[in-house]
Amino acid sequence: MIVAVTGGKGGTGKSTLSANLFFYFIENYKTALIDCDVETPNLPYLTGSEDLSLAKEVFIEIPNIEEGKTYDYKNVCKEGALLKVGDKLIFIEELCSGCKACGINSNITFKKKSIGKIYEKKFGDSYLIVGKSNLGERKTAKIVTETKKYALSKNCEINIVDTAAGTHCNVVRALINSDKVLIVTEPTPFGMSDAKRIIKIVEKLNIPYKIVLNRYGISDLKVNYDFKIPYDKRIVECYCKGESFLKYDDLRGCIEEIANWIIRG
Repeated sequence: MIVAVTGGKGGTGKSTLSANLFFYFIENYKTALIDCDVETPNLPYLTGSEDLSLAKEVFIEIPNIEEGKTYDYKNVCKEGALLKVGDKLIFIEELCSGCKACGINSNITFKKKSIGKIYEKKFGDSYLIVGKSNLGERKTAKIVTETKKYALSKNCEINIVDTAAGTHCNVVRALINSDKVLIVTEPTPFGMSDAKRIIKIVEKLNIPYKIVLNRYGISDLKVNYDFKIPYDKRIVECYCKGESFLKYDDLRGCIEEIANWIIRG
């Protein structure tokens, strides 16, 4: 089972929900918690897991352009990373995604470039898997793909994928091949606006989803939702300590209801 937790707007509580679902499921299932917010991963803090081990490094292949060498290249790079002006090639490394289209029918060769790393921590027979881009790296989509791939190789019964905020490429990559999606929002105009955008993407991908209304009770805004998590000071305190809020029976009930949908539908 692969369940993705997303929401569009940043700060709606995606990672908080992911972390607490993880702590709930590891009581009975071999579970992987996968942080695919590779530019700003925060699940290590929410699970009290700053002592991560390096699992693998993520590389892309970029053009190895040598000064003074003539290349048979047509301007095929859609990213604008490699441009031929006269007989000269101009390579802007920061724009290169490593697609290697420039090497088709060309004498261009390639070299490896590190773009990020994947870290892990074991919780019994369960795992926290975290993808993290190198500082300043702009093209990070492959880190998302490799992080998911590595996590799924653990053959866990439950895989919780925590996506980045937004509706961009990295979010879509994190959502692809999910069995179910939880869309986390809040009762604010901004929260609902972004939720509508991510709903359109999830429906395009034809993945079953439910809406989780976090911070329930902070406004009178009418919101359609399937599950709710209240605005509660105890959640904030647990968040700041990097702890689960499952020790509170009423809050545990909120997570249990969501978990039942994931398992049983």
